Amino acid sequence: MIAPALPVTGSRPGVADRVVVLGLGAAVAYAALAQGGFYGRQAVTVLVLVAVAAVARVLTRRPVGRAVAIAAACWVLFAGWALVSGLIHADVGAAVPTAAVACGLAASALAASGLLAESRRILLSVVLAVAAVVALSCWVGVALHLEPLALPSSGLWRASSTITYANVTAAFLVVALVLAVTVVPPGLLTNGLAAVLLLGLATTMSRAGALGLVVAAVVCAFLVRDVARWRRFMPVLPAVAVAFVGLLPSLPVGGAAQPLPALAGLVVGAAVLVVGGRLRLRHLALVAVLAVALLLVLPTGRGLVGHAAAGIATTRLTATSDERADLTRVTAAQFWSSPLTGVGPGLLNLHYVDHTGAPVHAQYTHDEFLQTATETGVVGLALALAGAVALAAGAVRRRTPEAAAALAILAGFAVHSAFDFLWHVPVLPLLMTLAVASLTTDRQEHV
Repeated sequence: MIAPALPVTGSRPGVADRVVVLGLGAAVAYAALAQGGFYGRQAVTVLVLVAVAAVARVLTRRPVGRAVAIAAACWVLFAGWALVSGLIHADVGAAVPTAAVACGLAASALAASGLLAESRRILLSVVLAVAAVVALSCWVGVALHLEPLALPSSGLWRASSTITYANVTAAFLVVALVLAVTVVPPGLLTNGLAAVLLLGLATTMSRAGALGLVVAAVVCAFLVRDVARWRRFMPVLPAVAVAFVGLLPSLPVGGAAQPLPALAGLVVGAAVLVVGGRLRLRHLALVAVLAVALLLVLPTGRGLVGHAAAGIATTRLTATSDERADLTRVTAAQFWSSPLTGVGPGLLNLHYVDHTGAPVHAQYTHDEFLQTATETGVVGLALALAGAVALAAGAVRRRTPEAAAALAILAGFAVHSAFDFLWHVPVLPLLMTLAVASLTTDRQEHV
């Protein structure tokens, strides 16, 4: 069993520490509420905030953990290699965004490392508060058909939140969920937070997000063998199931929003969560079944629920995607044309004819490993992954719940990255890096 966590000790946070927390917290909050920091001006704002935090971290004069130092060096080298690859292909300008994000990752890892216990608690509290806002915007978007908090996709309204892309929102919420169930002390408020985050994740209906969550949960369960802790979260699943059923009438595209069933599901789900701590598993299951049955008999819900269930079964409960298979095929062909140096960051050509014979213009492969290898070659991919491996190695050395959370976050993020363009949306690599670095470094491990 993993031993109790050993918090970073030391004096009260000084001005520099507060600037670190303010800079990183503001970067995550701004990016999450401004489309993930995806567009140029937004990305620049996020990177400036991270840079301010990194400078403040240097001013604390505390040593940097070995794992973080190695990770930061790998990502700086990756940034340099991206520029070299761009120079080789006569378009350095196209490589600048990739290099800038890589340097931002190095800066965020440095800034989040070695935080004092109080500073780390505040930073993670900010992350969880932002995640709760994102998750609530998911529910509002689907319940009210409010764009761009929710957007039509494959015949269903899927939550996109303030980030405005469902799969990226799912990845954001998976990280927050891992933090909520492993780092925050158990209790009714923690269960409520976990339920809100899980409901938000469910409304995205992201298949890759669900897979990433399953992988992260398996890692957590394997490393943190605290059955009593996991049992305290038992009411969360039936509560979220009831709340999600209340949203089913609002899911079909073409139908009107159905806020009353959604609100009813939310209220009943909250009641299940509150009373769940005093019930056994079979009682919780019975309560959930009765609540779902009650929601299904509402006049506005019967026909639409069937329509929504059919849409989910045909579009969300399948592991195949012809569109993504086309993207993989086209990208792989370009990778083999220049496997060592790549075709150049930002220079991937995704103009092609798809499996139906229609011309397509795409921007991303939906597989970050393949796209990074194609754009920067195997050298670039190796440097990018080496940074994450260094952080993972630093976490493996520790037998604490925080280290388990860090490994779960890395595992879930890695799996999801094979199905979506997560690394291109600054809020996600930033969140992953600062969460892992803050959880796995202290002042006793340094270079």
